[in-house]
Amino acid sequence: MKMCKLGDIIVVNNYIGDDNKQINQHSFIVVSDEKGTIAGLEYSMVTSVISSFKNDEQRQKKLKHEENMELPLNSMNEKNFKKLSYVKADKVFYFNKNKIDYYIIASLKDEYLDELLKLILKLASKGKLSQIIDNL
Repeated sequence: MKMCKLGDIIVVNNYIGDDNKQINQHSFIVVSDEKGTIAGLEYSMVTSVISSFKNDEQRQKKLKHEENMELPLNSMNEKNFKKLSYVKADKVFYFNKNKIDYYIIASLKDEYLDELLKLILKLASKGKLSQIIDNL
């Protein structure tokens, strides 16, 4: 099993998206690397999806929603994002590391990880967190 840790930015190949469609590649932030079970299924990693803004109009529209957190270009430790991006903090994807193909590209700086984890907890407390277990 590959080792990844809290705050790592990973690319997952071939997974089922929240719309139940197969997606070839996408970036995620690891928000938990603890093992556990959900709905009777074992998981070893929980992530939030990263998306890039298409343009400034879309950026303004997405950032009006509390569940979307902007990631500045310099929010990674090892390198920079190539495009302005955001995290969809209202959706967490559960994965079993043994059942997916992924690789680590960087890690999120601590201050952005702390902000993201606080936002996820806030959304969960309001009942606004979707837990996606289709990849288990």
